[in-house]
Amino acid sequence: MFPIPTVPTAQELIDKALRRAAKATGKGLTRQERARRGSAAKMNSVGDTVDTTLKKYVEAVPSLERLGDFQRELVETLVGVGNLKHELGAIDWCRNQVVRLCRHSARQAGRATSPEEALRIRKAAYGRVSSLIRQIGPNLESLAAMRAKLIRVPDIDPEMPTIVVAGYPNVGKSQFVRAVSSGKPDVAPYPFTTKGINVGHFERRYTRYLVVDTPGLLDRPMEKRNANERQAVVALRHLADVIVFLFDPSETCGYPMPLQERLLAEVREAFPGVPILEVENKTDLSRSDSPRQKVSALTGEGCKEVVDEALAVITRRAPAGAPLPRVD
Repeated sequence: MFPIPTVPTAQELIDKALRRAAKATGKGLTRQERARRGSAAKMNSVGDTVDTTLKKYVEAVPSLERLGDFQRELVETLVGVGNLKHELGAIDWCRNQVVRLCRHSARQAGRATSPEEALRIRKAAYGRVSSLIRQIGPNLESLAAMRAKLIRVPDIDPEMPTIVVAGYPNVGKSQFVRAVSSGKPDVAPYPFTTKGINVGHFERRYTRYLVVDTPGLLDRPMEKRNANERQAVVALRHLADVIVFLFDPSETCGYPMPLQERLLAEVREAFPGVPILEVENKTDLSRSDSPRQKVSALTGEGCKEVVDEALAVITRRAPAGAPLPRVD
């Protein structure tokens, strides 16, 4: 979602700028002309290198004010919108300062009365540029850490029809996601929290659907979730068109049915207005007499029927005039 290039350290950026500047030369009939023009060319090269390098990071992140609800919650959960703004602001400040300094120094060098004066102006400017870049060293390091989180995020279209799978640990959520992903399962970690979530895709009649498995987010009571997990729940709320809540009536997951029922009530509270399909998994181990749909994510039994019902719910929820997903 945020194609941020690799972020250099302050020293790496300084070395890059000076290395390129060393190749810049100035033409002239006299030694003084060559010295003036050479120093001016080197200063312009330093300014251009810092400008183009730092501008890439500012432009790689779209305007945070224009982000949709889901994307903004995602940034807030992973790195903090305010934190990201702070680092980008500091980097853009440095970029502007360096550009102005280099342009001013290039003009001074161009008017130097001797090669020695041109060299003195250039060396003084190099020192000031290096000082400015070192000031944002911590900001570059912080942005690099943020980049490591943001670039791992799969490209998710918030408009894509989405099924969120919830339930206690070990009830078979990940297995269900893999069972309903046609062909080679397209499942990737999504680092909302240290445990993350998994995102899978499948297609029905040329329409692509998203399936989100939520370990560590919707598999424990709200009071036990940390701030990041709560924010992740809010972000997921922007995606969910329907929730498949998996029960394990065999209780081999380690959680008795009363606790699973309580979690269902909390999921309903966290996702008000989102339809929930109650599904009992592990029919290969046990099968209750409840009216809930029955599946075995291990063998695949009943999984297609659950997906069909989920897609039917999504179709019914589609806004008037919108193209409706087609179910096989």
